[in-house]
Amino acid sequence: MARPHIPRSRDRWPRRGLTLFAAGLAVLTVAAVSCARKAPAAPAELGIQSQRGWTVSPANPVLRAGDLRKQGLWNDPSVLQENGVFVMYATTSVDKPFAPPILPFRAVSSDGVKWRLDPETPLLQATGTAFASIETPSVVRFGGRYHMFFTGPLLRPNPAPMAIGHAVSDDGIAWRVNPRPVIAATGRASDWNGYLVGEPGAVVVGDQIFVYFSAVGARPGGQPPQLQTIALARTTDGDRFSPPVKVLEQSSLYPPEAGFAGYSTPAAMVMNGKVHLFYDVALYRRGDNPEWQQVALHHAVSSDGQTGFVQDAAPIFTRDDFPWTSGEILAPAPLVVGSEVRLWFAGHVRREQLGPMIRRGIAGPEFGIGYASKSVSAF
Repeated sequence: MARPHIPRSRDRWPRRGLTLFAAGLAVLTVAAVSCARKAPAAPAELGIQSQRGWTVSPANPVLRAGDLRKQGLWNDPSVLQENGVFVMYATTSVDKPFAPPILPFRAVSSDGVKWRLDPETPLLQATGTAFASIETPSVVRFGGRYHMFFTGPLLRPNPAPMAIGHAVSDDGIAWRVNPRPVIAATGRASDWNGYLVGEPGAVVVGDQIFVYFSAVGARPGGQPPQLQTIALARTTDGDRFSPPVKVLEQSSLYPPEAGFAGYSTPAAMVMNGKVHLFYDVALYRRGDNPEWQQVALHHAVSSDGQTGFVQDAAPIFTRDDFPWTSGEILAPAPLVVGSEVRLWFAGHVRREQLGPMIRRGIAGPEFGIGYASKSVSAF
């Protein structure tokens, strides 16, 4: 999700917006060099106890920086299972580390831990579209085709810096991209979805695709400035949608008085007739670098996917749970496999800890995608 200052209603719109990946990580090389001279203070721990019962892979992150592709910075997974094979759609920068364009790739695995690219090239290009990159892919199979919903940073902000795009495929490999956004912000900062929309998470519910997404507007009172919620729009073809509605707001576990800005990167699955939402928690701390951070993963469940979401009493994980997520933990991707819920998620260390990865030529465990599982009976 976006990192720029979220304006109050009286503020002027910023001229440009940067995506989470580009804005949040573009200066990592500079940070890694400068930290040798003056290391910034480590962020305070959240002080929130995460859930029990998850089994975490000892190989985490199972996809590391530099795996599968030179200088690959793997982020934002979306995972399906087809004919006993796991298929992951994930993104990386392709020309220069940390910089656009950021594009989706397809990887396959027999166990969800060891992956290979198939094909080895990006699946989509942003050329000829309104977008600078194609990020945070969420893929479902519906009506005999694959549908990908993605965050598209706009080449010409209007004034929103990004919107949600759509692509279709017959085989999950060759894609056709709609060149225009399919879900966009209103452009009015005071609206709950006024500043930007992005981070779509799609799931098939009956004869529709439910597309959840993160929406940002200005918070009344401005503390923190962002008001970030999870919204839903429904579609039967990926191009025409029901009016978007808010379905989930931050709980008392994450009070705005403590700097929590709301929720981002939703992903959904259907299990036992209910819709389960997985998402991350955003924190805003003025003066930190970066100021907007993704710091925990959480879960909620609804009987119809539209109303009455019940949020867990504790997060799945926080960034404090693993050394390799000390900077951020984000982008959960759930999948029901037999008697287990399997979960892939992204993360990276703090900026001042990225020096070793950069000195290795953008390779190592400081950045990547992790894996965990939990019994279905625990939900």
